[in-house]
Amino acid sequence: MDLLRHNISVALLIVGSAIFITGCNSSKVAVDVVITDYKKVPSLVSDSLSITYYENGEMEYKFTTPRMERYEFDDEPYMVFEEGVRIETFDEDGTRKSSLVADYAKYLEKKRLWEAKGNVFGHDENGKELYTEQLFWDEMADKIYSNVDTKVIDGDEITQGSGFESDGQLNNVRFLNTKGRLFVDTTRQTGPEEVQ
Repeated sequence: MDLLRHNISVALLIVGSAIFITGCNSSKVAVDVVITDYKKVPSLVSDSLSITYYENGEMEYKFTTPRMERYEFDDEPYMVFEEGVRIETFDEDGTRKSSLVADYAKYLEKKRLWEAKGNVFGHDENGKELYTEQLFWDEMADKIYSNVDTKVIDGDEITQGSGFESDGQLNNVRFLNTKGRLFVDTTRQTGPEEVQ
């Protein structure tokens, strides 16, 4: 750890010196860069990251984000995606099975816990849609849940509530505090003569 801290300090000192040499007209300027908490400095940063995962030659999922930062030296190592994420899963013939987008995401590496926040939208191959502002996915328990207002549209059924949980495939959705359930008849057409 001391070697890492030393290397980071030296790198920042070199960068600071380069800025001083190229951008300063004054004859005397002191540059002193000290990292007091290396846990707060990302160990890895990636812009325009796109990962496609294959298993047995078949595409399983695709993950894209404008920016990723990893903090592996934190007591609880994590990755943060402050500019949002898009995750897509695929079946064996390459057809998209599901997707999820969010304005922000965080992944706790030891707990294997994902958090997505801000305009979270997900849908699957059967047309089921999920709308919420915060969503958690516990990889180890294969459980998806939320503690905030959430709406799930499944065919002609719309369910809305505060807090829900389900399995990792968004099957067996159970709302903790249902606010409403609405069934919509999508087969009946109402013509002008039926309106009174």
